[in-house]
Amino acid sequence: MAIVCDYLDEVCRDTYRLAEMDFAADMPDGDVTADVLALRGRAAKARLFCREPVSMAGAAWFHQIVAAFRAYRPETRVEVACLHEDGERLPAQSTLFEWQGDVADLVALERPFLNFLGRAVGIANATHAYVAEARRFTQHTQILDTRKTLPGYRYLDKYAVLCGGGQNHRLNLSDGVLIKENHIAKLNGVREALAFVRANLRKDVPIQIEVTSMQQLREAIDEGCPLIMVDNFTPEMVAEACALERGESQIEVSGGITLATLGDYCRHSPDRISIGAITHSIKAPDLSLLISED
Repeated sequence: MAIVCDYLDEVCRDTYRLAEMDFAADMPDGDVTADVLALRGRAAKARLFCREPVSMAGAAWFHQIVAAFRAYRPETRVEVACLHEDGERLPAQSTLFEWQGDVADLVALERPFLNFLGRAVGIANATHAYVAEARRFTQHTQILDTRKTLPGYRYLDKYAVLCGGGQNHRLNLSDGVLIKENHIAKLNGVREALAFVRANLRKDVPIQIEVTSMQQLREAIDEGCPLIMVDNFTPEMVAEACALERGESQIEVSGGITLATLGDYCRHSPDRISIGAITHSIKAPDLSLLISED
C-alpha cells in the first residue's frame, strides 16, 4: 500500500539526527568485541527477518540510518536493501532487509538499526491491531494517534501509525486549535470559548473542542464546532452522543480505550477514536538478523 505522508522530509531528517546520537552513544571508542575477535576484513551477507506477522514500517527512512553510520565510521563497508514497502502486512519469517558487507560493520550496525525498526514496526503493529478490531464493528471509525510520543521521535512515530493503517491527530501545537477543559473553564463555557477562538484566530487551522458531558456536547454541536472530542465518555454515553443530530460536526472518542474495550465504542460508529497507547505503550516485535560469511 502507498503511504500518503506530507512530512516525509521531517521523518528522514529526524531519523538521521537520532541515528547520529545513537552511534555516538553506542560506539564512543569503537566496538571492542569486534576488534578483539578480528572481525574486520571478513565479508558476509545477512537477512533481517521477522519471527511474527508484522506491518512494515521503515522502508522510507532506513537509508538515513545507513548514511549516518557511514558518516560516523568512514571505513564502513555495508549495503542494505529493503524488500518491502511500508504498510505491507507480512507473515512470520518474511525477510525485511538484506545486508552485505564487512562482518565488523554488520555487527556494529545491527543493534541501532533494530532499535529504530523495532519501535516503528511495533507502533505499526499496534495500530494495525486497533484498526482490525475496529473493522469488526464498523468501516466508518478511524483510529488516530495522539501527541504522546518520545522527544525527537514525533515524526517517526506518527509515520509508523500511517504504516499500520491509522491516521494522525495534529502533529503539534501549531497544527490546530484544541480547546480543552482548562481553556473552557477560563473562558466560562463551551459557547464562550468557541466564540472567542473564532473571533481571534488568525491562522487557517482546524478547530476542535474537548467536552466532558452531554450538555457540553450539545452546546458544541449547536455552535457548529467541526470536531468534538468526547473525553472519558462511557460506551453508553458514546451511543447517546452518536445518536444526536449533529450536522457537520464529527465526534472523536478519547480516554483510556484499550484493545479489549474498543469494540464497545466502535459498535456505535463514532467518526474517530484517538489512542495514546499505540505510540507510548508499544511492544517491539521479534526481529532477527542472521549473518553468514561468504
